[in-house]
Amino acid sequence: MLQTDRAHAKDVPWRTEAAVYGIGLFTTSVFHVGSVIVPLYAYTFNPSPFVFGLVFGAAHLLPLLFAIHAGALMDRLGAKRVMLFCTSLAALLPLAYPLAGGIWVLIVLQMFLGLCESMGWLGAQTMIGQYMHGRTKYAGRLSFVIRFGQLCAPPMAGLTWDLLGIWGAFILMSLWASGSIIFALLLPHQSIAAEPAPEQAAPAGKLKALLPRLEDYVMALGLLRVPSVAVIVALGAMMHSGNAVQSSFYVAWLTEMGITGAAIGLLSPAGAIGAAVFSLTTTYLMRYIDGFWIVLLSLWAGILLICATPLLGTYFLLQVAMFLRSGLNGLAQPLVITLVLRGAGSSNQGKAVGLRGTANRTASILAPLAMGAIAEIAGLELAFLITGVLLSVIMACLAIYLHRRPDIAAAGED
Repeated sequence: MLQTDRAHAKDVPWRTEAAVYGIGLFTTSVFHVGSVIVPLYAYTFNPSPFVFGLVFGAAHLLPLLFAIHAGALMDRLGAKRVMLFCTSLAALLPLAYPLAGGIWVLIVLQMFLGLCESMGWLGAQTMIGQYMHGRTKYAGRLSFVIRFGQLCAPPMAGLTWDLLGIWGAFILMSLWASGSIIFALLLPHQSIAAEPAPEQAAPAGKLKALLPRLEDYVMALGLLRVPSVAVIVALGAMMHSGNAVQSSFYVAWLTEMGITGAAIGLLSPAGAIGAAVFSLTTTYLMRYIDGFWIVLLSLWAGILLICATPLLGTYFLLQVAMFLRSGLNGLAQPLVITLVLRGAGSSNQGKAVGLRGTANRTASILAPLAMGAIAEIAGLELAFLITGVLLSVIMACLAIYLHRRPDIAAAGED
């Protein structure tokens, strides 16, 4: 298991902290920029609701297949090499978006950019375990820092879209993604949290060391036998289902309401402020409530808020809902990161995060596709409400299981 002695906090140099937080900041910011300009760009192709949902589901297809492999590579080769590759590619891919000649080319680009963005964020989470002993305090700081990207990037993206058009918006995405390269260069080559496993010594230049291994997938899936890991993986998937709704049909609904790209981007600062403030209260709240219940209740409330969007008739109410929903996600996020790391043990940090990433991407693919299918049958307004009901049924089942297994709550202690 991970070491959680408070004395270990002194062992993390400021340069390592800055590198991890910086990678998390810029890789997640790519998502927030894309959540504004990609729906606006896709909307120009006049796709059907189902194909529109496919644009955003495509971004999660390759991460679904390779998240575990990416985590295993970080366990085996170290996070720095993997981060330098994926952050460089993430900075180049946005420049190809304006050249897309149709919606299907856009879908292909979404697949590869989604993989790069996912690997960057998975890397930041893995390094909380590899370099920072899996402590909730550091995960909370990471969750706090990444909100600055959520605060700044979407308004800039929306304004750039309105003023400079497609090319200007995607050049902004490319420049923003380049920031993660700088912080990846600051990473130390070797973990300070644990001694490298023998397989980590595999030479980076050998092709065999880079190929997916069946045993990595078997070991990662085997972590689901740990009840605490299984529960937090399921809860993380529910969080990403809500995020998938927000980054796809939420923007489409706002566009139909006549809200401009700049105004859509300005919704994000309220969410960023809420998430930043709430994320710093996680360790304090854990003194009174078990970690797993904090995650479950906050994420459930966040899902209800995003699915209630059609009931929010004014821009002010949309701002309030965004503040509360992002704040609740920010409250849960440090625990979502650290609880799965603790259950996995120090030699499987990357695999555990990759497993959670696989579940997250599965949810992120299915949620917009299912909502698109519902929208074609029942209309977009009812699709929000029906999706909220379906996700609430799953959350209720998780709550019943957690209530019947009080032993799992003990794993949430910091």
